[in-house]
Amino acid sequence: MSLPETWIQARLTDICELNPRLRSEDRLTDDAIVTFVPMSAVDEYGGVIIKPETRTFAEVAKGYTSFRERDVLFAKVTPCMENGKAAIASNLENGLGFGSTEFHVLRPTETVLPEYIFSFIRQKAFRDRAASAFIGTGGLQRVPPDFLARVKIPLPTLPEQQRIIDLLRQAEAFDHSRVATKETLGTVLREQYRALFGDVLNNERSWQVRKISQVAELVRGSSPRPQGDPRLFGGPVPRLMVSDVTRDGLWVNATTDSLTDEGAKASRPMAAQSVVMAVSGAPGLTAILNHDACIHDGFVGLRDLNADLLPEFVAFTLNLMRAKNDQQAVGAVFRNLTTDQVKAMVIPVPPIEKQKAFREFLLQWQVVQLGIARSKRLLDELINELSIDAFSGALTATWRDKSARQIAEAALARNHLLHERGTKIALSGTAKISLTAQADLTVGPARHWLLAELSEFQRQVLTAFTEYCQQSGQPLLVEDPEVFARFCDDSAVTDRLQAFGQSQGNRIRRALSQLAALGLIAKITLPKQDTNSGERDYLKAFRPLRPEEFTRMADVQTLRKALPTSVDPQRYYFEVQLDYETSERAGASGMFQVILVEDEDGMDFTHLVDQGQQYASLDDLKENIASALKVEAQQVDLEAV
Repeated sequence: MSLPETWIQARLTDICELNPRLRSEDRLTDDAIVTFVPMSAVDEYGGVIIKPETRTFAEVAKGYTSFRERDVLFAKVTPCMENGKAAIASNLENGLGFGSTEFHVLRPTETVLPEYIFSFIRQKAFRDRAASAFIGTGGLQRVPPDFLARVKIPLPTLPEQQRIIDLLRQAEAFDHSRVATKETLGTVLREQYRALFGDVLNNERSWQVRKISQVAELVRGSSPRPQGDPRLFGGPVPRLMVSDVTRDGLWVNATTDSLTDEGAKASRPMAAQSVVMAVSGAPGLTAILNHDACIHDGFVGLRDLNADLLPEFVAFTLNLMRAKNDQQAVGAVFRNLTTDQVKAMVIPVPPIEKQKAFREFLLQWQVVQLGIARSKRLLDELINELSIDAFSGALTATWRDKSARQIAEAALARNHLLHERGTKIALSGTAKISLTAQADLTVGPARHWLLAELSEFQRQVLTAFTEYCQQSGQPLLVEDPEVFARFCDDSAVTDRLQAFGQSQGNRIRRALSQLAALGLIAKITLPKQDTNSGERDYLKAFRPLRPEEFTRMADVQTLRKALPTSVDPQRYYFEVQLDYETSERAGASGMFQVILVEDEDGMDFTHLVDQGQQYASLDDLKENIASALKVEAQQVDLEAV
């Protein structure tokens, strides 16, 4: 990704303190009041702290995460991180806050605005990258600190950061309006319900009431075992999950999971238009199935509902009563409702005409809600596109042209501050030049002209590959799936290729082959022994060029083919694949063995050499091949690949 000239790429930890410790000057008296922020207090939609608590310093000084005004909180645990839980700390009692240990804290330096960091980490692309770095098992995985330490952020000057923040806020204002409209419609629906039926919690209209067990057959869901068995799971039969209900609301489609026909026999089938209630995970949450589906043991279903009760009225009423029902829930982590508790719940039975009137209103309300949902999808796409443009510089290009002097002064100030912190600065405007210079070191002067011919993707792969091999000290064994996967997931690669999207493995492999064909890196073959069978195989690998390889025989061959065809017909040209690593392990450092010898047409001539022999130079190998061919060594040209 090519950034504007006045932008730089900086590691997040170059411009922020990560999880700073509580300073001695921040310590208060034990009875001093501080702000406490549980995870539930952060609104994942608005990115704000909505219900902070207050505690004494003594209560929270140990065992909790501390932060100060303007620090950025980032939820590191699933599913909170994936839902975008993040906030900027503000209005803290005594300027100090504490919260869940499941927050990472980013304390911006004077080179970056908290709102800019906040907007960057709230991007879906950033959260997807963070999710790929999760550690831990089970339902609660976490983003490790070293992920944030590796992340690079495009950093404009402070005035341009503020401009980006202002533009993104304008877009988010539309989303806030949509949310406000949705909340208003929810209020209208509840008021319509109240106008028809009164306060059902207190039954102020004195409707006849019945227990759930009296109005329907209550059945508990069932789950086939073992979980994940392909004989039971992944078939054509929909299986309802709590996430389906929290996603869809009153009318639900079971799209998250499915069963085979065999798995469905061990589960609990429910017909379309049945009322179902979650009894764990989100106890009391009730919905109506849009289609036939199975329910697992985290649900109960209402079968054969009495004719004087409509599913829409029952489901909506049970959701209104959920807060009261939830108080009866038992259990520690996930509070569950028992089947007996659900059977004992009572529901009013108002006249069927009023229920039908409510259903008609509810269906009209649903049409409006579907329109809001469609607008949300479009708005999410718009904000996502704006974020991409914002953090690439495209969004503020016109403004930047008009504010050149202000930006230039701010860039000098920013770079000075970073320099004082010991941060190495590379201006983005010279990023391509800098990258080219870095690549030049790996290919030598004779190859400079090739760099201009590379695509941006090839250029980034070349630099990432060189960095990776220099760090590891080993060639890249591309035909070993585990080794190649580690390479593709390494930060040296992901940081440079993030602008090209995810899952670029095949494209990277092709780019490496293209770079080898151009002579910018070396293609070699390395032996690998199967630990089980003991068989030895030779796999394709790539490594950076050595100094003596900067002038490649490929250049000579290209020139030769361009010359008049008065070439000595008795000359022999071969490509040879060399193995320095095996020789080094055998104590013959600097020497090599020969893996493969091919002519220009790809014919195998490996039989001309002894593959177990150690060679000190290509000249020694040339003498050996010439002797086998019974020709002079001057008639043999070799190219190491």
